[in-house]
Amino acid sequence: MAPPGIAAGAFIDLDATARSSGALLRRRGVGDAATLLRLALAYGPGGMSLRSAAAWAGLNDVAAISDVALLKRLCGSADWLGEIAGALLRNASNAGSATGARRLRIADGSSISQPGSKGTDFRLHATYEPALTRFTHLELTDAHGGEAFSRTHLQEGDVVVGDRAYARAPSLEKVISSGADFIVRTGWTSLRLLTLDGAVLDWNAVYEPIQPGEVREIDVLVEHSGKKLKGRGKPLFQARLIVKRKDAQATEKAVKAAKRGHQKRRYNQTMQPMTVTAAGFFMLLTSVLVREMAAADVLNTYRLRWQVELAFKRLKSGLGIHKLPAKDSRLARSWLMAHLIIALIIDEAVNDVLESPPCEDETTFVRCDILVETV
Repeated sequence: MAPPGIAAGAFIDLDATARSSGALLRRRGVGDAATLLRLALAYGPGGMSLRSAAAWAGLNDVAAISDVALLKRLCGSADWLGEIAGALLRNASNAGSATGARRLRIADGSSISQPGSKGTDFRLHATYEPALTRFTHLELTDAHGGEAFSRTHLQEGDVVVGDRAYARAPSLEKVISSGADFIVRTGWTSLRLLTLDGAVLDWNAVYEPIQPGEVREIDVLVEHSGKKLKGRGKPLFQARLIVKRKDAQATEKAVKAAKRGHQKRRYNQTMQPMTVTAAGFFMLLTSVLVREMAAADVLNTYRLRWQVELAFKRLKSGLGIHKLPAKDSRLARSWLMAHLIIALIIDEAVNDVLESPPCEDETTFVRCDILVETV
């Protein structure tokens, strides 16, 4: 039987990992690691305050602990809770890699703020696999942790998808060197692109002949100048630039959004005319060969990004992971990790139910109903 709070497919020794991580060196008031996990889940996704969780534990003979002692326990448990979440993620990832098929993986990040904060305090980096309808990698960093494909564990043959934040030449080069491919949204200033003869790409020449709704594809070289422009003129790799012109309504909306964003971030600088022009186009850069995926298929594949957005929305609106109550960063990390554990258990339970065979008779049907209600 799996330990309390751990899905059956994930294997982790709670007591051993709690000791090695330092989460449970002394057992005063908390008898074992399973009890500590119950306390973390009560405080986190259980929605209890520290005082309420301590009172609940005492009334139900779970643990004899004060709210101050519980605070100290949870502050030292973030890494251990992360190991538990990691075991669940490895289980999900192994389920996907066992198929042997080329995997589509979507990378994205979401910001989380502490009470009273006006900015980002934590960033949750995620890898989502549409074929499995679940997260297969999660990483929690502070606000300085940037989004990059290097946070996604890629295997040869994988295709990874990302938005404009992932359009960075060194990161894209690492994807290719790992034997994987990328599909990433880009802008006219996101990357330094060259034509195959080494000339800097003329964006006016790219945009001008494209009609609304039309798609144009260009083979380009991606360059990374690096520090002091030492890499200038030395392309890193070749890729396909896919450009689609938006219709008049979408262009007007995009131009207004670009102007609002410019006024908010760079109000004291003049907006470049090309920024206004580029707002009327949707652009993707990919390393997938044209014989493997036509331009229309690349565009359709990128549209699957909405699935990771919905997954983040379920975490925030369903589990309330964005309503971070703790100001102490150590306690906040434990609170977040406890929520991720519950989210991953729910994902695994839902996938197990969906993969179970249909009920064959009336008796089995009743039992399946009970199983679904229990989950």
